Amino acid sequence: MAEPLSTPAYARLRDRLRADILGGAWAPGTHRTLGALAAEHGVSMSPVREALLALEGEGLVEIRQHRGAVVPVLDAKLFADLYDLRGALQSLLARRAAERATAPQIAAMARHEAAYAAAAEAGDAAAALAANEAFHDALEEAADNPQATALYKARSAFVNAVRLRLGFGQARMAEAAAQHRAILAAIAARQPEAAAAAAFAHAMAAKRDLIARLEEGNR
Repeated sequence: MAEPLSTPAYARLRDRLRADILGGAWAPGTHRTLGALAAEHGVSMSPVREALLALEGEGLVEIRQHRGAVVPVLDAKLFADLYDLRGALQSLLARRAAERATAPQIAAMARHEAAYAAAAEAGDAAAALAANEAFHDALEEAADNPQATALYKARSAFVNAVRLRLGFGQARMAEAAAQHRAILAAIAARQPEAAAAAAFAHAMAAKRDLIARLEEGNR
């Protein structure tokens, strides 16, 4: 869908570059200068800088002084670091959700948890990813910590795109469904520490699975 003409030039460029990175057109390890990007996309240097800064905030590029930007190599260290951050944030958000969630918010989480379980049972990775995002969106709304949510979401697009490309290990979706149930049960029971522990365990299990899939693909 075309973006509104009122969308700032840097935002349009950011979205195009993000799509290039996630789609593989800008390959990991590949360096591009600001001048080359400006010429390629027919814009001035200013929106290029702003777009790259936004993408750096998402973890999609690394800006090199006076040299432009490079897409990080997709290796185990990168995803271990990303999931360590996700685990800390998910733990915090789950703790706050257990303290603050309303009954309708818990009901919304339960609907998305059930949708994930159904997708896992069917082996539908795309539907599982969508339901997983909806579950965490509902949890984040209940947590009511916009700063933590913004940081979490800034690192989610990259991981989700790689997950969709690599898929899941044989038992991962069923394992994640059980972990969602544990998180939801702790939130519904108003047990903040249990919710935090369950959310952290969920993130660490996802980290192990994604790294295993990445290493399998590199063999």
